[in-house]
Amino acid sequence: MYLHLLTSLLGKWRFHICCCVWLLLIALAGQSQEYTIAKLKLFPDREEVLIKDVTVDSLGFIWFLTNGEIYRYDGYRSLDILKTIADQRLTDDMPQRILVDQRNRLWMAGNANLNYLDLKTWEVHAVDSALLPPVQDRTVVWIRQLADSTVMVAYENGHLLLIADDTLTRIDALYERGHALNNRVSPRCVAFWKGKYWVGTTAGSVLSILAEDPADTRYHPLPGINRNISFLIAQQDALLLDVYEQGVYRFDGEEGLSAYTPDGFSLSNDRFYVLAQDNRMCVYADDESACLLDAGLGLQQRLPIPSTHRFNTTCITVSGNEALLGTEEGVFVVYPKTDGLSQFVPTNAGANKSTRGIYVYPDGAVFYGTYNGAGFVGPDGGVVVFEDLKHAYAMLPMNDDELLIGTEGGMLKIFDRRLRQISDIQYTLSEAASNQYAFNLPTYVLSLAETDTDYLIGSMGGLWMLDKETHRLDKYPLSSVETNALDVQIRHIRLLPDSCLLLSTHLGLYEVRGGNVTKRYPRTGNIGVFKSVVVDDTIWLATQGNGMVAIDKTGHIVRAITTNEGLSNNLVYSMEHANGLFIAGTADGLNLVKGTVVRRIGMAEGLTQSEFNSGASFWDVPRQRLYIGGLMGYTALDMAQPWFERPHQLESYVTEIHTATGASGEKSADYTWPYRGENSLRLQPGQSLTGLYVGTPGNHRVNSRVRYALNDGDWESLGFGQFISLIEPSPAEYRFRLETLSTATTGSKRTFAIVKLPHFYETWWFNALVLLTVAGVIGGFFRYRENIQRNEKKMRIKIASDLHDEVGSSLTRIYFQADMLSAKHRELTDDKQLRQIADTSKQALLTMSDMVWSIDSRFDTVKDLLIRMKDYVYKLRDELDITYRFDVQGDQSARAVTQLVRQNLFLIFKEALTNAIKYGDGSEIIIELNFDRAIRLTLQNRYSGGNGPIIDQQGGCGLQNMQQRAARVGGEFSYTAESGVFRLELVVP
Repeated sequence: MYLHLLTSLLGKWRFHICCCVWLLLIALAGQSQEYTIAKLKLFPDREEVLIKDVTVDSLGFIWFLTNGEIYRYDGYRSLDILKTIADQRLTDDMPQRILVDQRNRLWMAGNANLNYLDLKTWEVHAVDSALLPPVQDRTVVWIRQLADSTVMVAYENGHLLLIADDTLTRIDALYERGHALNNRVSPRCVAFWKGKYWVGTTAGSVLSILAEDPADTRYHPLPGINRNISFLIAQQDALLLDVYEQGVYRFDGEEGLSAYTPDGFSLSNDRFYVLAQDNRMCVYADDESACLLDAGLGLQQRLPIPSTHRFNTTCITVSGNEALLGTEEGVFVVYPKTDGLSQFVPTNAGANKSTRGIYVYPDGAVFYGTYNGAGFVGPDGGVVVFEDLKHAYAMLPMNDDELLIGTEGGMLKIFDRRLRQISDIQYTLSEAASNQYAFNLPTYVLSLAETDTDYLIGSMGGLWMLDKETHRLDKYPLSSVETNALDVQIRHIRLLPDSCLLLSTHLGLYEVRGGNVTKRYPRTGNIGVFKSVVVDDTIWLATQGNGMVAIDKTGHIVRAITTNEGLSNNLVYSMEHANGLFIAGTADGLNLVKGTVVRRIGMAEGLTQSEFNSGASFWDVPRQRLYIGGLMGYTALDMAQPWFERPHQLESYVTEIHTATGASGEKSADYTWPYRGENSLRLQPGQSLTGLYVGTPGNHRVNSRVRYALNDGDWESLGFGQFISLIEPSPAEYRFRLETLSTATTGSKRTFAIVKLPHFYETWWFNALVLLTVAGVIGGFFRYRENIQRNEKKMRIKIASDLHDEVGSSLTRIYFQADMLSAKHRELTDDKQLRQIADTSKQALLTMSDMVWSIDSRFDTVKDLLIRMKDYVYKLRDELDITYRFDVQGDQSARAVTQLVRQNLFLIFKEALTNAIKYGDGSEIIIELNFDRAIRLTLQNRYSGGNGPIIDQQGGCGLQNMQQRAARVGGEFSYTAESGVFRLELVVP
């Protein structure tokens, strides 16, 4: 990592050795926190953004200033702030510097105005122009928030503006001195030290301002210094002054000034750079790298900036343990790697650092192999590089000093750590091997293992064995029927306690027991296996496309962990089991598996490589470190770390709420939610939630995932740039659960509610009012109808009474007078006409009686109807001597029946009975009357067929009249005439 510094100090080979020693110390000791650097993806369609200033708010959201535009980056997307406040700000002044203070106020300093945006209300407040320097002197240089939370604004003409809470104080000491000397004195930097604000100037001087009394200022000219003081660094007992082109000086705050030389680091003389300090973190950045320094400007770590064009760094903002670098290309973040994660990069010549083999000795010495050479690092840090030993894959200790090494193409080598030498192994071929395999030896060695008597060699062409004492090389013995069963790539050999072998091959997992070969996985077809790990009675496999697969001893799959369960990739190259965890190196990052939980480690946490190599892993038990080889060296994991109990979990916030109202779709937006701390959103009637966006500050640190659930529903992933919406929701409370999954087994959860308010016509009180209104209308209608019916009944009674009393009495007198006259003149004259008058008046009297009965509302009951019908039949029996049977069924109580039904039913009954008497054969007439849900009248009699069909005999008028009357009351009228029986039926609802 010390590329630029060390290359200039040491030769090439010395650089490799020092770099390797340094990296090894970090990897093994793990005593200091390593940092990494990443570029933020500020816009989906732009890779390069010119950054003029960058700041951070209290929640961790990043704000940056480009050429006249201010944006807030929420971890996923950038919000254009000036567009959201276009109706509030002054348009004739563009922001030149920005700062978000600890009260969540975005300060926007322009060359004419000073404003701040209150993030809790999203309202812009302008600072009174009277408190600012004169208009011609408002060119702003910088704006800073100091350690005591005071905000300072510096102007080119020397004016300073202190903002403490809501108090603004203007300091004109530098301006007045420059005016007096006729030579402008501009502020260039500031530091808070020993209760004072120290401002470095362009005149090589320092101004001190007492924090408790800003009016107490003191000007400190520095002897021999006449250049810009570019940066100030506060130490415990002094200030370090970076003076342009003059070097670094130490200033004790009084008059003591001395030259200062940082230990192991020097500020550049020919590059533009930026230096910033906050609390105990000090950062230097130029166009190539960012350096973490201590308070004495001593180098702690150098990080190359992953820039494309090597543009300048324009500004640095330190926030907590992060540093934001604003450059002409974008924003880069320097932040700590995940604890316990480090990197060991081989220093062999060449760009290819891909590694396949590593062995750690009990005393901590390391032997490693890469595609481009091998090396040995002694416990004292001494390094020996073997450039000619390429493609060293497999390593197995033969004794305390000798290491057996399997290579690709070079067969077997021996490394002697005492002599620091590599030599070819001396072996002899068995007679069988010499006769059959002399031209097919295991030159490509992929794996090694050992039994008590032999070294087992897994090669591209099968399984071999080397006798430990005689070094006789022979093909592994199999039964006669399976001689060539293992002519496959043996990628890994696992020796079980019962001397059974598990062989991971490019076709699957094979078991060798007593010379017999059995394929255990897959049971059908072929799939590559890179390694097997046995835990209790379960065999875990690193597969070539099926993820991590667990099988029992018979080969049945008992469990599988794939991308569906959270694995980063299903191509698993290497796997180890350490401290109860599975560690898998895949084609896309590392994975730690604990039970059913998968913890992924990617580039964001400081991993310098994403793809790992086949079987390239080593579990160093004494030091509790796991090495996994990949395309860029070895990743080292400290397995003593609590990988699944990380206390620092990222949190997500609702950053934007967009709504639309009514048919017109009037839009509104709210950007204040994360700062107000509210947990409930109220949607007005007719309002829809068109977009609820979620942001995750610090999302660049880990491969975080965000998911949400509505009410008690299932979790749904919230992808990059996605949002939550509720279009035209029903009035109700919608409870959202938001979870951020990053480095711990359980995610950080938030709960908020969205309450949709109803329209007035959807409220309970409106519904109750409508219900009461409808009930009142219905009640009034029934009361009105009851009154109508009551009046109608009274009228009907009156009409019936009048007919009975007036017309009835008159008809009765006519009848008796005609009858008396007929009796007197019976012997003298022909009384035919008088008899007709008497009969007609009698018939009219009977008809009128029926009409009076039908009109009189006092007879509107079933019981009265039945009495009337029986009375009528009884009279006919006396007059005509008929035989009948009258059967009545059902409820015969005082059930009400309407006048219309009663009248028409009785008239139909009379007509039907008259026809039965008139056209019948004189036999019994059967009358049935049923009162149930409907009134059913049935009348049946026999007739004589001598005069033709019964229908023709009736002429049809009587039946037609009865049908018409039935239709008036909504009844069904029907009749049949079969086998001399006439049957008539009437059904009235």
